[in-house]
Amino acid sequence: MAGVGPAKAAKLLAAFEIGRRVEAQHRAGGEDARVQVTGPEDVAAAYGPQMRGLKQEVFKIVLLNTANVVEGDYTVSEGGLAASIVEPRAVFQKAVLENAAAVICLHNHPSGNPEPSREDEKITRQLAEAGELMGIPVHDHLIIAGSGYTSLAERGVL
Repeated sequence: MAGVGPAKAAKLLAAFEIGRRVEAQHRAGGEDARVQVTGPEDVAAAYGPQMRGLKQEVFKIVLLNTANVVEGDYTVSEGGLAASIVEPRAVFQKAVLENAAAVICLHNHPSGNPEPSREDEKITRQLAEAGELMGIPVHDHLIIAGSGYTSLAERGVL
């Protein structure tokens, strides 16, 4: 940053990160609140703030109980600017161990473009098939990009 020293730049970056975390916590209802998912907008509101500013693709899984309440989440992979490696085994491993009733996949597009790639659609179909075989349905796959999102379920991919 021109005109700003390293110490001031670090303070500004820390302030922006705190703001992002506060927004994410507020939208999710706080650390102890339980988020019930009724549509993709609920997932985007809870996870968008923490994923929108990332510089690399991150693929997460949200674990749901039988009432579609978020029981947890975990990062499956972190990639580069344009892709991350996603293996069905890694996606469902923790879902099985945590007795998830269903999952929602989500990842970010650092470019800000919310449009799914062919690879996004392909992996979504593969994960849905694997989930069906395992008895853990994939309810949706969201792409977080900038302040918006795209739901592949709404697009008819699932």
